[in-house]
Amino acid sequence: MAAACVIGGYEFVNAGIDGDLAWNVLARIGDVVRCEPDIVTLLVGSNDVVATSSAFLEKMYRRLQRLPHVPPLGWYTQCVDGILTRLQSQTSARIAVLDIPLIGEDLNSAMNHRVDSYNQALRRVAAAHAVECLPLHDRLTTLLPAAHDPPPYTARVGPVIRASLSHHVLRRSWDQISTANGLAALTDHVHLNDRAAAHAAALVTDFITADPQKAP
Repeated sequence: MAAACVIGGYEFVNAGIDGDLAWNVLARIGDVVRCEPDIVTLLVGSNDVVATSSAFLEKMYRRLQRLPHVPPLGWYTQCVDGILTRLQSQTSARIAVLDIPLIGEDLNSAMNHRVDSYNQALRRVAAAHAVECLPLHDRLTTLLPAAHDPPPYTARVGPVIRASLSHHVLRRSWDQISTANGLAALTDHVHLNDRAAAHAAALVTDFITADPQKAP
């Protein structure tokens, strides 16, 4: 788990790990419980969506993430349910989930239809736990231009590697990389650029600072 940092009087712990599926998060949720958090925000699902989008990716994720079996939608919702159950039974934290962002910026693509189905399931699980679901997906769609014609998402790792090198070696901003790739909200068809991340941060900030007595 990443080291904690203090911002604006709040101590934050980033428990996210690149590539994790909901099953991986559930397996290590005890680390989060031991922090005795006051607030937990959960964003997980993009890798679950991608992992079953092709036979090659399914095999890759199963090997890299040591998954016990194929990770279908039903297993995703069971794992999210398990995460929320553990957090609610073993902590006193206020909890919110963020829905799954776009994958590629063509909203009519098969991949984004899959994202929609996962988000619908995620919202049902959150509602069953009386947990607020923060509308990250819809916020990100507002960043797409009216006549947006993005390059297609191909599920290749090359764009991710090139974006990372451009940022960390060439010192280009995530927004600059996004624009160079013909994208508006994502840097490499998967990860958020600066504009998109600002929307995620705003949603989390509003949740953290909200009066819990007035929460829905």
